[in-house]
Amino acid sequence: MVRPAPLAVAATATLLLLLSGCSADGAGPEADGGATATPSSSASATTSSDPDAPLDANEACAAMYVKGDKTLEERIGIALVGASDGLDAASADQMHAMALELGRLGERVPEEFQGPVEKIRVPFLQLQKALDDGTQDQTELDVASTVEGLKEYAKLC
Repeated sequence: MVRPAPLAVAATATLLLLLSGCSADGAGPEADGGATATPSSSASATTSSDPDAPLDANEACAAMYVKGDKTLEERIGIALVGASDGLDAASADQMHAMALELGRLGERVPEEFQGPVEKIRVPFLQLQKALDDGTQDQTELDVASTVEGLKEYAKLC
């Protein structure tokens, strides 16, 4: 069984709730006087026509905090909590999919966002390696890295 540190899981869940609350009420990373409203709407046109196109800073923020029924930030938290509740095929698939999605995002964001994305991605890659090596029962996921990466990402937005 994958064993994320209990305090790290609690910290991740708390941070994700705080960040999600800020995003929902307009005080989150995308609320900078409305300047992202136009780029975000053009970002969806750009990214929908070419999913591999580089993102500017506003589009990178929208990719994490705005797009989809559940934002990427929310899905990161859901995947980590799912893995901490007990690793099964569904949670392993979810973690793997998140590792891939974060990898694609890391390739598209501006340089200043790449470090935070790599930190966010750490536990997802750890699990992938543990599954490949057959050591998932002894693996502790570094969810604190995800918390730190999310904080750094939010500051950039």
